[in-house]
Amino acid sequence: MEITKSIFNFFMIAGVIQGFLFIFITSFGKRSREKSLVFLNLVVLFLSLNNLQIALIDNVFTASNFFVRNLLIPFYVLIVPSFYLFLIHYLKIEKKITSFFYWTIVLFSLEILARLLLLPHYYNQDKNSIIARYAQIEEIVNAVYSLFIFAKAIELLFKRSHLYQNILRYDDMKWLKNFSFFGSLLLLLWVLAIVLNLDAFLNPKIVIYYPLRLFSSFLLYWIGYQGFFRYYLTSERIEIRSVIEQASSKNKQVKSFEENTKKIEKFNQIENYITESDCYLDPNLSLKSLSEELNISVSLLSQIINQGSQYNFSDYINQFRVNKAKEFLKDKSFENYTIESIGLECGFNSKSTFYAAFKKFTSLTPIAFRNQ
Repeated sequence: MEITKSIFNFFMIAGVIQGFLFIFITSFGKRSREKSLVFLNLVVLFLSLNNLQIALIDNVFTASNFFVRNLLIPFYVLIVPSFYLFLIHYLKIEKKITSFFYWTIVLFSLEILARLLLLPHYYNQDKNSIIARYAQIEEIVNAVYSLFIFAKAIELLFKRSHLYQNILRYDDMKWLKNFSFFGSLLLLLWVLAIVLNLDAFLNPKIVIYYPLRLFSSFLLYWIGYQGFFRYYLTSERIEIRSVIEQASSKNKQVKSFEENTKKIEKFNQIENYITESDCYLDPNLSLKSLSEELNISVSLLSQIINQGSQYNFSDYINQFRVNKAKEFLKDKSFENYTIESIGLECGFNSKSTFYAAFKKFTSLTPIAFRNQ
């Protein structure tokens, strides 16, 4: 029994030292202030503090009275909620889901308050049964609360993956899902230890807690290292992907700018050809015939005209015809000619088409324009 206890104490102290070293090292990293790592460090810190006070009571302060041995600071109630907070910040969904942070602080504060209220019975052995019963009830409450938070973490990982699809691009979550299995075994050991001590609350069988404490130390320190490594890995992959996407976007913008510049130059060439050749005066001018003259495909010509003028081909050509008609209508030397003949001469194939196009671009009929 003494050998078993010595081995247990050795691993407990080694785990505590390892935990504090982990916190010290990670506190100097470039991401140490980020909330995910803060809560991950809190997981390791609360576990280390809990194990430290157990080791001190068992090895240094062995003569501690009943009150101290039964009412240690309940750091263990903060472990699972801290892990849950790490999880939702790691998945970047803290704004989408309840964190239970304040409920945890309230529960921990109430338990500290209960110790202060029971403090007058520090030396009163007649009240040991009350202290022991309270400690048992408190442990049951903490176990239920931890199970509830852990169940929320399981639900999040297995049933609410739609909330963190972006992180799944960088991490498949297998390490967290594996942890959920081992975490379930850990909580089962805890429940088993509580059940086996229900009738022995005055003299609990501490040996029953040995497997629980060793397993919890190993598992939670493991999740600390895994979480730290995975967080750095995921964060760096996100940054690398962001740099790549920015570079790709910049290249696309440059390419798009160059293509638009070429299309603008091409549009100006087309417009110069139309105005210099007066091809718009031909009533039979079509997109196809113009594309053949310019040696450009019909689809490309249509695209360039649409983008460059914001008009379709028909309206674009009619705009030139209307401008020509306005010149004739303002010229006194053409005042004796009919409006219909002027419209036909400007490239329109009928009086109605001429009137419709003229009003569309000037908001006036050709007669009203001439009278002005």
